[in-house]
Amino acid sequence: MRLTVLALLAALAGCGSTPPRIEVRDAWARATAPGQASGAVYATIVNDAGADQLVAVSTGAGSAMLHGNEQEGGVARMRMVAEVPVPAHSRVELAPGALHIMLSGLKAPLVAGGHFPVTFRFAKAGPRTVEVAIVAAGAR
Repeated sequence: MRLTVLALLAALAGCGSTPPRIEVRDAWARATAPGQASGAVYATIVNDAGADQLVAVSTGAGSAMLHGNEQEGGVARMRMVAEVPVPAHSRVELAPGALHIMLSGLKAPLVAGGHFPVTFRFAKAGPRTVEVAIVAAGAR
C-alpha cells in the first residue's frame, strides 16, 4: 500500500506544467553617435519548456523599457509594452523594427567593441543577466 501511495504521489507531481527554461542569446546594441542619449538592445529569447512572460528589463547604462513597433495610418510608431509573452518551446526575437529594449538617458556613449549588462526579468523563470555586445553602426 505504501508503495502504491508513493507511486501515485510521484505521478501527480509530474502532472503539473513544466517550468520555463529560459536563455537569452546573442544580445547586442548599436554604437551611439556623439551626444546621442538613446539606443536599443536586441536579443533572442529561447524557451525550452513551459510558457512565461518577459515582464521587465533593467541596466545600469540608463533607463530600459520594453518597446514594440506598430503601423498607425501608414506611420511606424514605437510604444511601450508591459510584457512580452514567451510561449512554451519557442524563440522570441527582439529585433530592429520589431520588439526591442529601448534605452534612454544613457550615462555614457555605447562604443563599438564594448559591452554592458542587461537584466531580463521573467514572471516565472526569474532574472537573467546577460552581457550586451556593442557593434558598430551598420554592422547588423
